[in-house]
Amino acid sequence: MCRPLLARGYLIEDDRRFHLGPGPFIVAARANKLAALSLDHQLLAELSKVLRCTVLVGVRVGDALVYADHAGQESPSLTFVARTHARRPLFTTAAGKTLLASVPDEEMYRLLELAGAEQAGEVRQFLAELPEIRSRRIAFNRGVTFKDAFAVATPLLTSDGSPIAAITAAVDPAEADRLDDVGEELKKAVAVLGPRYGLNHA
Repeated sequence: MCRPLLARGYLIEDDRRFHLGPGPFIVAARANKLAALSLDHQLLAELSKVLRCTVLVGVRVGDALVYADHAGQESPSLTFVARTHARRPLFTTAAGKTLLASVPDEEMYRLLELAGAEQAGEVRQFLAELPEIRSRRIAFNRGVTFKDAFAVATPLLTSDGSPIAAITAAVDPAEADRLDDVGEELKKAVAVLGPRYGLNHA
């Protein structure tokens, strides 16, 4: 009975105990434009200014990635999914990949098993990228989810090292060649600015 609620993000299982997940807060955000999550929008605004690009925050909701807020220039595709809180597969988006790579392997493989047969290629691609994601603490989306989506993301952690969100920096397709540099800049900026807002970096 609890499995559908776990998959949709309404519950979280921890040591055989169930806790309220982020799903209800995303539903609240859809109904109410006030932020339903504790991440300060000002952090996104500062990051966007430093990196000179669109910045989004994504959270895991069950077996999917949901963008909860954004700052910076408008992106036809990315800011739309941020406004609508559309669910995206964890293993295709830059933010989702960083969150998926941050969980224990048992949970990661359980989530990957939920993918449909038509997504097998994307799952294989994520697994091929996994060692680099974990070593560099960044993940990329190079036009995979949308043709104009060129993004890099890094995770945000709680004080005990648990992933709570991912910060994504998105650039125009014309600037795709600077995405690796943006990723390194993103990590540095989050490391400097994050603690001011009570957040840790991987």
